[in-house]
This record gives sequence, C-alpha cells and structure tokens, in this order.
Amino acid sequence: MRAILNPDVLRQVIDQTKPVRVFKNWKLGCYNIMQDGKLLASARQVRLSGVEFLVRESGRKRMLERGRRNVHAYAVGRLVDFVHPEEPRELGRMAGRGIVYHPYRFACFVDDETQNPITCADFAHFDESGVVYS
Repeated sequence: MRAILNPDVLRQVIDQTKPVRVFKNWKLGCYNIMQDGKLLASARQVRLSGVEFLVRESGRKRMLERGRRNVHAYAVGRLVDFVHPEEPRELGRMAGRGIVYHPYRFACFVDDETQNPITCADFAHFDESGVVYS
C-alpha cells in the first residue's frame, strides 16, 4: 500500500523534526518509510541520520517458528533524503561499511565484514544494493 504517490507532496507530509522508521518491503523490492505508526512512502533509496537499528525479538521468534516473514527489524532515525520509486534521480551511494540482518544467523544487525553487532550509526544509506552505515 502506498499512501501518497507524489514525491513532492510526500516531502511536505513527513515531519523532519520527528524520527521515521525504515524497513525492507520484500514484496515490492523497496523500503517503506513510516512515521507515527503510518506508512508514508515507499522508496528505492533512503538516507537517515542518528540511526538506531532495532530488532523486536518477539517478532523474530514468531518468524522463526512459523517460517513466514514479518516486520520485526528496522532502522529508526531522522530522514535526510529519499528517492521515490517513480523518481528518476539517484542519491550517491554513501561511503561506509555494509550492515546486514539475517534472522536465522543473528539476533541483531551486524557489520557485513566483521559480523560485530551494530545498534546505532551517525548515518545510514539504504538502496537496492543493501545498507551502508558510517
């Protein structure tokens, strides 16, 4: 479900002073942006600042027991910018380290190379290639 399709209107609707929640939408192959419990936008690329990476353990356990995906892992932070699926522009990929979440292997987000737990970052960039943090 996409709430509002016009990217310019979306930018006016999202309150830049409040944090947003970003999670992967596996069905649509994009990221969803939520604020105050409401889905506001889908995006091909998202950039956040002051990011906290969260995993709800109860949701993870339910997913493991049932073998069905559910939204239990996400990032919370201040929205810097995003690219709507219908926009032709691109955000330059941010320099940084990769971060991954594999619920069958880890109970939290981890650094892609070291597999050390990552709970927060100054910035994070989400795109088709995955997530990079710094």
